[in-house]
Amino acid sequence: MTRKYRAGGNPSPNRPLPAELFRRSVCNSSAKAPSIPYLITEGESCMLNKALRISLAGSLLAISPSLVAGSLAGAAVISAIPNATKIERSFDASFLSVPGYASLGVKDRSHYVGTPYYRAVSSGREFLQAILEASQGLVKVIEVRNTINLGWTELGLDSTERSRYSFISNYPRPSNGFTNPLLIASGVSKLNISNVDGLTIFSTSGQAIKHAEIKLQGSSNDIVIRNLRFDEMWQWDDSGQHKEVGWSFIKVNGANNVWIDHCRFSIAADGMIDLENGASNVTFSWNEFGLEANEYPDASSSIYQSIGLMEQKYATGALNPATSVYYKMRSEGATPNQIMAYAAYHSKVHLVGSGDKDYTNYVSPTGVEVKDGNQRLRLTMAYNRYTNVGQRLPMIRQGTGHVFNNFFDNLSHQDILDFVPAIAKYGRDTLARGANARNGASIAADTNVYVAINEPLIGAERQGDDTGNMSAPFDTLFKDAINRSLIVNSRIINRSGSYTGSSWDNYGDNPFTKGITWYDKLTVGNWAWSSHIVGVESMSKTAPPSTPFTFSYAYDERLPYAYQTVPLNSVVPTVAKYAGTARKIGFGAADWLKINYARTYPIK
Repeated sequence: MTRKYRAGGNPSPNRPLPAELFRRSVCNSSAKAPSIPYLITEGESCMLNKALRISLAGSLLAISPSLVAGSLAGAAVISAIPNATKIERSFDASFLSVPGYASLGVKDRSHYVGTPYYRAVSSGREFLQAILEASQGLVKVIEVRNTINLGWTELGLDSTERSRYSFISNYPRPSNGFTNPLLIASGVSKLNISNVDGLTIFSTSGQAIKHAEIKLQGSSNDIVIRNLRFDEMWQWDDSGQHKEVGWSFIKVNGANNVWIDHCRFSIAADGMIDLENGASNVTFSWNEFGLEANEYPDASSSIYQSIGLMEQKYATGALNPATSVYYKMRSEGATPNQIMAYAAYHSKVHLVGSGDKDYTNYVSPTGVEVKDGNQRLRLTMAYNRYTNVGQRLPMIRQGTGHVFNNFFDNLSHQDILDFVPAIAKYGRDTLARGANARNGASIAADTNVYVAINEPLIGAERQGDDTGNMSAPFDTLFKDAINRSLIVNSRIINRSGSYTGSSWDNYGDNPFTKGITWYDKLTVGNWAWSSHIVGVESMSKTAPPSTPFTFSYAYDERLPYAYQTVPLNSVVPTVAKYAGTARKIGFGAADWLKINYARTYPIK
């Protein structure tokens, strides 16, 4: 059997019981589960079989009594997000309807089947032609029937084609060169989708789009992307800083009304899906993000190929011992396969709001209003599965996030850090963070499961207490902004133990809030869905004011849509079964083009 989780060697006698053995003792025995105070059901632990890989049994045996459910003073203060309408019930087909903010603006396109507006594509060039015609209003649906390779080198466009498809361009090379042979061969592209009003890109069979960052520009509206895989936009960064290249899978660069659903994202060099320039009404639902730590990835994968190249450089003495992370890990005992498992980690997931400076719209020299106001950002994350992810889940500047029924799992990455001293010593990828509200943003999370996530919420209630990553003058301008973060009806399981409840329990002192700096605990329970900079309409982006912003907060605003959740104990098995690509639900073309499904709609 391929070993996926353990980083090598047998545990020493003083190590806790390996999690895989613990899982078997629960799932494969008729005996009752061990009598330990964990807050995860026996059935859920079996669904978590790949998540219970580190010394979970031992860490839970050592739970502090203060973390046992109900023992925190003031626990269960709140079980619902204020000013929101929620329905909780068992999973049915209606959960596959477009949820959240995107439901306010995306449209059904099932009626385009069999019309000239429907285009099936099987190659990169066919895909580019369909995008071109979509910008001309001639295509409303693109069905992807084969792997679409969009790398600049592999496309090999001639001068006429480069002019015709001017919306795709060569992505600049990494500052330290390529380390992934797949990308050396393919090249990397940027593809802009502009001037499109109403387009669905999907596959009935979960085909892949590779080697390109797709940018949904501000001139586009009502974009749906469903049942696709996105891969091969990653390489080993030997500095360990994740700053040498900005490859993401998708950037919603100002587009409005965007639904990204039932897709599979591996790992990328930078973000997975980012929002910027005032993107609004965006939903990510039923997607799988990230990779499980695996010492034996497929030989065709980016991780195998990139680490293979680094090993060749190590063997030939081509790495700088002073600066190379790979050299340091290998020279102190880490094997290439263990480094492959470590590499299956994605640091920066969802950046929402690309800069502090984007606090208002501004007028370009040509008189065009540029919509880059962060306060317009609106994102929903629902029913997604995240594996080995480090931070920005999401990070939002000024805007609003709503996060429900997601499963965040960092256990297999933690296993590698625990079992390989050289990786623990030199690996910089150690973060396990969740939501980060900044610059007056609001992020509310409901009925999520956090496994091996150390800080589900990070940042500061008052922005002035968290300005380390802000440059002047914005560290002063935003200092009085109040950020709002809330988790309700959710479960966290990590080294400190297991806890179920709300981030407002015990006046904000609980396992969900270890990354939060509170300004005034009297504000716990004081919720606003959005904020507004007073007088921003008359401000200039290019000439910021000299005094700190004054904010108004929408305390009476309601979430503009109703949402539904499965019960907390059903989150892990439901997301594990239905998140990801086509095999999970068995839809045909017309099914994927719908946006709403009755509770009795046929699915697997």
